[in-house]
Amino acid sequence: MQNKVYLIAQPNSGKTTLFNLLAHENCYVANWPGKTVEVFHAKIMHHGREILLVDLPGINSFKALGKEESLTKEFLLENDDGVAVVLVNGESLYRSLYFAVQVLEMKNRAVLAINKSDYLERRGVHVNLEILRDMLGVEVVQISAIHGTGINRLMDRILDVLEGRVKGKGLKIDYGVLEPYIAEVEKILESRSLAIKAIEGEEKVIAKLPEGKRAAVEEIKKEIEKNFGNPEEIIAMYRHRFVESILSSAFRKVKVSGETIQERLDRIFFGKFGGVLSLSILFGILFLAFTINTGFPMNLIAKLFGYEEIAEFLENYSLSGAISLLFERTSEILNEILPDSVLKDLLINGILAGVGAVATFFPLIVVLNFMMSLVEDSGIMARIATSMDRFFSLFGLTGKSVFPFSVSLACNVPGVMASRILETDGERLRVALASPFVICQARLLVIVLFAVFLLTSPVLQSGIVILIYLLSALLFLKATKFFGRIVKEESSELLLELPPYHFPSLRVVWWITWERSKSFITKIAGLLLAFSIFAWLMEYLGLTSVIGANIAKIFSPFGLEDPRLGFAILMGFFAKELIISSLAVSFGTADLAEISAQLGLSAPQALALIVFVAFYTPCVATISTMHAEVRNFRLLALSIAFQLIVAWTLAFIIFLLFNLL
Repeated sequence: MQNKVYLIAQPNSGKTTLFNLLAHENCYVANWPGKTVEVFHAKIMHHGREILLVDLPGINSFKALGKEESLTKEFLLENDDGVAVVLVNGESLYRSLYFAVQVLEMKNRAVLAINKSDYLERRGVHVNLEILRDMLGVEVVQISAIHGTGINRLMDRILDVLEGRVKGKGLKIDYGVLEPYIAEVEKILESRSLAIKAIEGEEKVIAKLPEGKRAAVEEIKKEIEKNFGNPEEIIAMYRHRFVESILSSAFRKVKVSGETIQERLDRIFFGKFGGVLSLSILFGILFLAFTINTGFPMNLIAKLFGYEEIAEFLENYSLSGAISLLFERTSEILNEILPDSVLKDLLINGILAGVGAVATFFPLIVVLNFMMSLVEDSGIMARIATSMDRFFSLFGLTGKSVFPFSVSLACNVPGVMASRILETDGERLRVALASPFVICQARLLVIVLFAVFLLTSPVLQSGIVILIYLLSALLFLKATKFFGRIVKEESSELLLELPPYHFPSLRVVWWITWERSKSFITKIAGLLLAFSIFAWLMEYLGLTSVIGANIAKIFSPFGLEDPRLGFAILMGFFAKELIISSLAVSFGTADLAEISAQLGLSAPQALALIVFVAFYTPCVATISTMHAEVRNFRLLALSIAFQLIVAWTLAFIIFLLFNLL
């Protein structure tokens, strides 16, 4: 029989750090049986005994809404196999112990690990493990996952429980006036823990009962409500009292007088300038990520102050530039050594061109993930989300939505991926589907160039760029509301632990960065390859001009039916930067002023075109990422169609308004 050990904890308790420490390089990802949720597994050895370690998704509370949280809750309710290692976060003892108590009521074969013991020591908190063991009925160990202390003791206790040398007596809280009722339900369900959950109103327990037993349980619940009030609130009251007794009996703390640095910083974050500070940090991250990846906008600032050499260095030695150069050189070498053939054309102009264009996103994704992980692990991310929560709650979102929104300003691909940090499936889907409304770096380039060369008035040039950014933010928020009607899931409240500020662990930051960045490649590679081959096939068969002419017809209400423009819009579907290059190829000149003159656009036509280009369908890389995250073709198609309709409608309104002026 395989020895299974399950890690269970609330988010930010150090569970993933502990898993990585124990697993080393032996971990793998697998779907949970009967679920689409990915769970990390690892086979480890301790004293010659093989153990299967499972990292269950973190769960904030037992009122779980998301797929991951539901999985962990179902495991606790239904699975008696293996040993549960319950992590208590030393930085938030009360809340973490309250969670642990609920788990231990359901799991007798368990070990309690108090993590971040180094933090407790610095704060002068002393833990009496003997008292804690007696009160909870399970083995208790103090550890520091980040420093690796106490890990051998933890593994020894786990092995003791697995091999039966230590048998937990189980946790039994005295629920006072409810005890007779719990005993009655226990006779029906043959389990005290399930009886408590049924009285609390846990649907997953009640739904599985036969009709007769269900009616009996409901009758007992009604009697409790009649005599004492809401049973869930009564149970919570007794649990809170029990946790308070644990803290007073097993923990001693030396109080520190005066306002701490953390309290001063929190006063700033949650004061009147908290929102400004939060946005400044986010935009600072984006600014740095942009500069490292492409040189922009630092190269423009350097030129503005006369530092041409610095600007040139940033442009020539950016990460995306280096990757782009690598693909160009590879294409040149293959072009020289391979004989002319259809396969050669497919390889160079189809696969390498398509994959190479998206590969330039990878450094940006890595840099953004690294910086966001630094902010997350330092304790700042939770403050930013909390300070922005009031504004985003107006649109049925939590403050965490500020992260996907701000990351999308750099690139929609990592923006869509950033929706994973959101608590519920509903909010994740809404934000992922709405993220393409945010103006990314590539679209900004096209918008600015169009504004400069298609519009003669400096007022119109700057005005349209500002208008598009304002529209972008508004459309993102409104789109989340629109998709909320389709997803039909209740908006969640922001449930965030505010961890202490501390220097991030580079080991944790790198692991998070690599896992998030790696999934970008693994999840969209196949779809991206298919799109690249499709685009090449259309070009090879000479269908792009025909398709371009048909696409141009959508601009007929604006008086624009140039097939070259339609072809450029088609190319923008593959990458927004290709709009400019395809226009240059079609018109036989790289001079955008000349292209503008040949198009002969009026100001209303130019404005309508700019607005349409800003908001029409996402690029292939974004669509591929959305497909990987949403996993619902109907919702994905609806999102693309919705964005296309909104873009055309806005362009038409702009065209009509400026024609009336």
